Amino acid sequence: MPSKRPTQRDVAERAGVSRGTVSMVLSGKTSERVPISQETIERVLQAAAQLGYAPNPVAQMLVRGQNNLIGVFTYEPTFPYDQSNVFFPYLSGIQAEAGRQGYNVLLFTDVQAQNENKIYRNSMNSLFLADGSIILGARPDRDELRRLTEEEYPFVYIGRREVSGFEINWVVSDYAATTAEAVRHLLELGHARFGFLTDTLDREAEQDKLAGARQGLGTAGDDLVVLSDVLDLPPEALIRQIRDRHLTALLCANSDVFEHVMPVLYRASIAVPGDVSVVCLIDAVPVPPAMLTPTHVQVKRPLIGQTALQMLIGFIEGTAQPPQQILVPGTFVIGETTGMCRDASPRR
Repeated sequence: MPSKRPTQRDVAERAGVSRGTVSMVLSGKTSERVPISQETIERVLQAAAQLGYAPNPVAQMLVRGQNNLIGVFTYEPTFPYDQSNVFFPYLSGIQAEAGRQGYNVLLFTDVQAQNENKIYRNSMNSLFLADGSIILGARPDRDELRRLTEEEYPFVYIGRREVSGFEINWVVSDYAATTAEAVRHLLELGHARFGFLTDTLDREAEQDKLAGARQGLGTAGDDLVVLSDVLDLPPEALIRQIRDRHLTALLCANSDVFEHVMPVLYRASIAVPGDVSVVCLIDAVPVPPAMLTPTHVQVKRPLIGQTALQMLIGFIEGTAQPPQQILVPGTFVIGETTGMCRDASPRR
């Protein structure tokens, strides 16, 4: 049979001191209340080494009142393990920063019935296993976020989320600023009639992008045509909107819209960027059949994950107070889907 794991009592007996002295030496609290000589400290450490004593991590956590665990929870139907998942780079940034800060990451991955993830089960907060949590997902349960806030449980949401009656902590890409930059780029190319294309305006990210488009247009904001149900529009209806309203610049709010619109334009013999310039307001890849490198906004997801983790640790360790919201600048990348508006000169 394996030998019994050595305890603090064993160390105390080997060193010829009390268990209280062993506890203070091994916890690094020797300067508090009772002075302990350097000779005694060395004797205790030597006895611990000889016995192979290792502190019980669970007991240490109970004493500290925290577990050094950061939770990551997602409202998405699958956890972002796959590197192709849009949420994976956030997780990468969280894990890297947790390692630097001496925290472990606990992934809450159990998907319940009907592909729904819930924080509360049988009225209990499952996130309490962690000292605090980072939450992801396009469609959160806002009642749960409200309840977490009422309980003063430390959490940070990746993405701006509005919860009625409360200010919650979030970190998000500065979509308004990068959209305004995209609009200014198109204005310099001589474009004057803009379309903002999205599948919904219910999400805060799309609302921020629309606000950025209007900000970039300034007094020309009346020239912005908003189509909020693009994925439900028949292709011929979308083309009719573009032609009837003489749109020369299209702002696609997300990659789903961009991937939908590009083939529709191609099949209608609308040249990109010759007839219409197209910008994706988030990361995008070339879409067949044209396979043009998109002009797009690059979201710094690992940095957002890192920033969210830093904010959360501040709450856990008491060096920061909620609520806090941080906008992380994105990068506007000019590709092959934007060009000079026909019969127009660049604006100066």
